[in-house]
Amino acid sequence: MLIYDDEGNLTNLNRSALKIINVHDKKDIPVNNLFNNPIFHFEKKSLIKKGLFKFQLNPKNIANYTNFEKSQNFLIDGVVSVIDSGFLVQVHLTSPDSKSEKLIYDEKKYRRFFEDDLTGDFIATPEGKILECNPAFAEIYGFKNLEDASNADMSTFNLEDWKIIIKRLETEYKIKNHQTTHMRHDGKQIHIVSNIVAVFSDNTGLDHVKGFIFDDTERKNAEKALKESEKKYHLLFDEDLTGDFIATPEGKILECNPAFAEIYGLENCENAQKWNISESNPFDWPYMVTKIKNEGKLLGFQSWQRRSDAQRIHVVANLVGIFNDLGELTQVKGYVFDDSERKKTEEKLNRDKLQMTDILDSIQDGFVVINNFWHLTYVNRCAAEYLGKDADDLVGQNILEIFPKLHRTVYEKKIKIAMNNQEIQQFEATGIKKSDQIFHISVYPWDEGLSVHWRHNPSKL
Repeated sequence: MLIYDDEGNLTNLNRSALKIINVHDKKDIPVNNLFNNPIFHFEKKSLIKKGLFKFQLNPKNIANYTNFEKSQNFLIDGVVSVIDSGFLVQVHLTSPDSKSEKLIYDEKKYRRFFEDDLTGDFIATPEGKILECNPAFAEIYGFKNLEDASNADMSTFNLEDWKIIIKRLETEYKIKNHQTTHMRHDGKQIHIVSNIVAVFSDNTGLDHVKGFIFDDTERKNAEKALKESEKKYHLLFDEDLTGDFIATPEGKILECNPAFAEIYGLENCENAQKWNISESNPFDWPYMVTKIKNEGKLLGFQSWQRRSDAQRIHVVANLVGIFNDLGELTQVKGYVFDDSERKKTEEKLNRDKLQMTDILDSIQDGFVVINNFWHLTYVNRCAAEYLGKDADDLVGQNILEIFPKLHRTVYEKKIKIAMNNQEIQQFEATGIKKSDQIFHISVYPWDEGLSVHWRHNPSKL
């Protein structure tokens, strides 16, 4: 067996070929080129047109090659066929008496290969009529048996595609990896990949077509599903109001959506991919990467950062690490939300609350706030000092439970009236902790409770 490339140059051969040609080393072989050697005499264009060519050589008639023993009575039978990579030459020795037996043997051998091939093999007329096919072909096209398949017509599976194939074969002679869809006789659509070879006759031109078909439907469906999934992912990715990105551990942006570019003041995603997110906060990014390396992800991380235009923003981020087989962090996937407005509002409320607390703590009178369940929600400094407890220990406590002496006193009575009737109450009473002092008490109700203000009245007692 000898294998030649498209230009006819020998690329490989087996030991049997060396023995038949009667040489001991590949470098000594006289048939290094299929179209220029002292033994084989083939024309490239003719071979391509025929697709398959059988020949027989008698060593006695090869005058310009002396390696053969001219007295030996044997023949060289061979077949040249066109294959995807070029040409295949198969040769063997036979005696004139055993020629018919050898032909029968070869016929059986090639028939066995044909029938056992898992690829759908067929021979058809240029019009599409199936002349011969193997079991795999019948199975691919949903036929119950070879007889039904042999009565089929290739053009019925996809007429326009068959016309294109025939037209191409007239000039190209063979077609590799042709992909198309076919409609089987049972109505099922399949996707096939085929290699097609034209066989020409000297008189009538294109005589018949040999084809080798692989049912590629499952892979094609998987590819289609993957593309649809990818399209859906990109649609969600691009339209997501959250800033989504993928970056290297060093912070280089590999991919992002428009929302990410907008959050960080970048004109578009292309500009964002030229930017490094670590520049937004050089201190936080290394910390975040370290946490991801140790824990795999980082959720709800809040940080003040700088946009590309130096504007200060507050973001909330969820980050997930992508690791290789060695457990090394290779990429960081991030989902960022611009929380600046909420954070600024929160900080303003905290400032206002702190300011109000400072104001109330500066008052030299006692001031507390009680909700509708009699729980203290605010105690100023003066009130805490008077009650003899820390303000933080008082907040959240039920005033009647921590000061049980208030039961059935004017305090309880007036507070209930204010709470139930939503009426301001003012009265004087002895102190809760200092019974030798008189205090002026004011109770102001509101929707969620009431505030109690008391002031020592030194003119009384």
